[in-house]
Amino acid sequence: SRSNSSSPVSGRDSSVSCYDKDSGRLVGPNKLRTVVLESPDGTYRAYADTEALTHKKRDAQGDEYVDCENTSRLFAAGPQSYGFRPVMIVLPTPELAGNSIGLIDWSPKGHRLLIAEGLWGYGSDFGGIVIRIYDADSDKLSSESFVEEAFRRDAGKDCVGVFQPLGFSGDGGIIVKAGPYFDVGEEQPRADTCVAKEGVRLIAAA
Repeated sequence: SRSNSSSPVSGRDSSVSCYDKDSGRLVGPNKLRTVVLESPDGTYRAYADTEALTHKKRDAQGDEYVDCENTSRLFAAGPQSYGFRPVMIVLPTPELAGNSIGLIDWSPKGHRLLIAEGLWGYGSDFGGIVIRIYDADSDKLSSESFVEEAFRRDAGKDCVGVFQPLGFSGDGGIIVKAGPYFDVGEEQPRADTCVAKEGVRLIAAA
């Protein structure tokens, strides 16, 4: 089944943390695996998982505290392989210890998998989505900035925005929800935002 809704499809996102989402309490290590998503012709299959582990850290005053760090992996299996193998790994960083992988859609032709790489900082508002494409035929990942580069070409200048992948169009273009970029706490978009208002855009097939 194909979905072009802006909300994550149930079972297709590996987002998980060490915290209880209702109470916010630290509950310990956690792991989540997505469903397996098959390409339209059945040649390739993919799934993602995220492992959230607790780590002891020290703050600026030297006091010890426990926080969460995620590692997310994308696995793929194809006609030449008997099992799944990792094709992408997202590691935690000091600023963005949380991460996840969402499987959005396979392209209608070819074997390109549209992915939403979620990145966030625990205990902060910092984070966002990086749109990636895994090309199973060439076993290559797109750059982390290919969507921004497409908007930059369109605008004729460097620019920022907030982008969410929705799916593929019939001709293999990428459908994204685009909106203006706001710095945390600001009511006006950043000056270098190139998306005036939220809407759905089509990026030509790469």
